Amino acid sequence: MRFVFLLLISFLLANPVIAQGNKMSTQDRLKQLAEKKREYEEIRKKEWEDYLVRVEESKIAKQQKKQADSIEKSKIQTNVIKDDELGFTKCIVQELPFYEIKNLTTGIEEKVSFDNYLRKHIYNKFRYPEFAMDHELQGRVMVHFIIDKEGNPQVKEAIGPKNGLILEEEAIRIIKLLPTAIPATCDGKPINIMFAIPITFQMQE
Repeated sequence: MRFVFLLLISFLLANPVIAQGNKMSTQDRLKQLAEKKREYEEIRKKEWEDYLVRVEESKIAKQQKKQADSIEKSKIQTNVIKDDELGFTKCIVQELPFYEIKNLTTGIEEKVSFDNYLRKHIYNKFRYPEFAMDHELQGRVMVHFIIDKEGNPQVKEAIGPKNGLILEEEAIRIIKLLPTAIPATCDGKPINIMFAIPITFQMQE
């Protein structure tokens, strides 16, 4: 991105120079380009510093959530709540979530497994954040989420690479865009079910 920006600056500066004839010397032009480059680098540095503040704030928020969840979990254990009351049950017959999609050719509703739908969904909704590309952020984000009893996604956690907050946010956005599914069932009754899916952000060489 930075090279594209510098080429654009070069083009914009070259046009007025041509119009002026040869009034601006090569040395002046190089100084002007160097100044533009310096300004651009300062903007990028400030963006990165602001981003790192957000990363730290996110880490603190995650730690606080873990502590709160830990306290809540200890309360649940002391109350001796059964599995089915928590929404996670042991089943004799369990069916995973799925989608019913109308076939455009036949017009008939067809069953699509959750895994197959999820792969296509990630491919179609994936968007590499421009900020991440500018600052060469890449890596794998593991998203933990639930498809609840109504078939809706509920993201529990996203764990990405170092300083990968913006990648985590994009992975969460993708999962939250999942449409309502036919929920998982346990012995015929709708249940919550947990998934963990990796989403990889890798820049092309």
